[in-house]
Amino acid sequence: MKKLLVIAVALASVNAFGSRARMTALGSSPHLVDTQTVYTNPSDMFYVGGDYVTVESGLTTTATQNANAEGMVVRSMGDAKMGLSLGHQSTNASDWGLRSFAPNLTGPANANQQNPLELSYGMKTGDMAWGGTLVYSNYNDKVNDEKESSTGARFGMRMGAIDFSVGLGLVNTVDTAATKYKGTIGLSGNVGYTMENMYAFAGVTNAGAKLENAAGTELANFTRMDIQAGVVSSNKKDGNEFFYGAKLFSRADKETIADTKTTILNLPIWMGLEVEASSWMAFRGSLTQNLVLLDNTKTETAGTATTETAPGANSTTAAFGAGLKFNKLTVDGTILATGLQTYSATALLSQVGVTYMF
Repeated sequence: MKKLLVIAVALASVNAFGSRARMTALGSSPHLVDTQTVYTNPSDMFYVGGDYVTVESGLTTTATQNANAEGMVVRSMGDAKMGLSLGHQSTNASDWGLRSFAPNLTGPANANQQNPLELSYGMKTGDMAWGGTLVYSNYNDKVNDEKESSTGARFGMRMGAIDFSVGLGLVNTVDTAATKYKGTIGLSGNVGYTMENMYAFAGVTNAGAKLENAAGTELANFTRMDIQAGVVSSNKKDGNEFFYGAKLFSRADKETIADTKTTILNLPIWMGLEVEASSWMAFRGSLTQNLVLLDNTKTETAGTATTETAPGANSTTAAFGAGLKFNKLTVDGTILATGLQTYSATALLSQVGVTYMF
């Protein structure tokens, strides 16, 4: 069992350090274990190389997921670890809470969590580690009558070659004088299994939200179900790693007020590499695409024509980054904008993460 655990952790990365900038450059491949994956599986804080503090660059006022400033510190207490995170925009509200379906709900600064706080705790015994996280945010503008609040929890475990995590969104509200937004209880679950140089994974997310005006009239009622399953192959040699993977992804959206249904079925494929260019620098990059053989999106709205693409438009994107290592300090940065696919002053180091291992 201990041998399987060693294999699982070894597959995670050639670099014990981590950051959001690193994960972005590597396409957020599911097999990676990083300081960022602690936000999905809290038990990962035992497998990133030790105690650490990480700080990520970003905007202060943003409604975009993973574009904000954030940071986390994790310290050991015997066989246990405790972590404190500031600023991380949790999927408890931002993603499965589906605030993005009503982007004009309040304003760009208020549609997302405000000053979110997360507390994590976990223990490791033998080849098993577990961890839990509590998520909280709260905002109240008493003059303009705007409020935001979210509460959630996560639990994760790693035992041998198996990893498992679950997330729960408990409270997810944004209120203004004109509208009231309330997310339903969101639930996500993920499981993975390592087999030598292969990593198989599956996950499901179920969430919903509704929007009302000041009179209590329902303006929107939205539900979403995501299901995915896939596999990643990782090949390592001399401290370098090349990986490639594919997954089947299905999404079902339903909005009852406008009577709209959207279904997505596609097969994303990706490949990436991380190379130790020298003792003090690592280079990384990735390429992703929805495979043209299976890429279907269909939207049906009552009283209007159905829209459908099969296959869809070009989805190929590339991401690049580099990490500079100075003893126990690592500075990671992206060097190419994945959306515009341009190299420019605005793309160079547009995302930077600093990690220090104790």
